[in-house]
Amino acid sequence: MDPIYLLACNAALQVLVSSLLGTLMLIPLQPWGKRFAARVNMKSLLATHMDWYMLAFMQWGAAFIMWHWSSTASLPIAALLVFGGWTNALPYLLRGFGINAFVMGGNALQRISAAIAGVSVMAIITAWAVLCWQMLHLS
Repeated sequence: MDPIYLLACNAALQVLVSSLLGTLMLIPLQPWGKRFAARVNMKSLLATHMDWYMLAFMQWGAAFIMWHWSSTASLPIAALLVFGGWTNALPYLLRGFGINAFVMGGNALQRISAAIAGVSVMAIITAWAVLCWQMLHLS
């Protein structure tokens, strides 16, 4: 699979999902949807919504770099960014439903969620470090 195509399509899918989440976040603000507001942390869902947008823009940026400097195009880098693009917002999403995935403690679900979030951060940092290293060695 072409890594540029993968990044561009995945980023578009993340924008779609984030837009749908943003639309769903309007339900508790309606007079008929007030009962849902007590069940979720709206600030955390807003953070998830915005994080998925930011991560999509990051992937489009990486796709642009890979397109512009074709020797940087790498499926492993793209795969790391796609994985990170979905899972990096996990702590915010879960906190919206009462699970604090920012803390490596608590019950098993919380610890697993925090571990996935940590791996997600490392995936993004690794992908960008390799991509930047490749770009520096092109000049």
